[in-house]
Amino acid sequence: MRRAIFSVLAAALVAGCQSHQMPVRLQGDAVAIASLAGRWTGEYWGGAGGRGGSLAFTLRSGSDSLYGDVTMIDPKGQHLRAADPMEAHQMHVQSTQGLRIDFAAIRADSVRGMLEPYIAPDCSCAVSSTFYGRVQGNRITGRFETRNAGRVLAEGAWEMKRVSSTP
Repeated sequence: MRRAIFSVLAAALVAGCQSHQMPVRLQGDAVAIASLAGRWTGEYWGGAGGRGGSLAFTLRSGSDSLYGDVTMIDPKGQHLRAADPMEAHQMHVQSTQGLRIDFAAIRADSVRGMLEPYIAPDCSCAVSSTFYGRVQGNRITGRFETRNAGRVLAEGAWEMKRVSSTP
């Protein structure tokens, strides 16, 4: 139930706050990249203080550039903010509340990536999150780690489902 509330809240915010969205070049071999073509949505949970939020990315068939973002909401309903200044942040995201995916790679059925740095409410410090996952057909499941100065501050899980094979 809690995850559903986070997803609905995040979707409404993404729809209401449009801006520019920069593509991220997906690294990997052509066959593995092609296996991710489509529109994917999902959510994550866990981490310090029980944060949660929504995930989304789109990869056009025949392309190696994906468009994606992550919306994070802390347990008090506050949005986490990017570490860069808001003016700069708005130039590369779909929603000012979203965080961009900075790096993404796929090898066989394993995915890995990183989010842009953001300010974590539990430490009021800049952190970065790395995610790892396994692709199984139309589903990806995985885990993430949030770090500050090399130290793990939080860990959690995430999952996504392909909602359309043609974006």
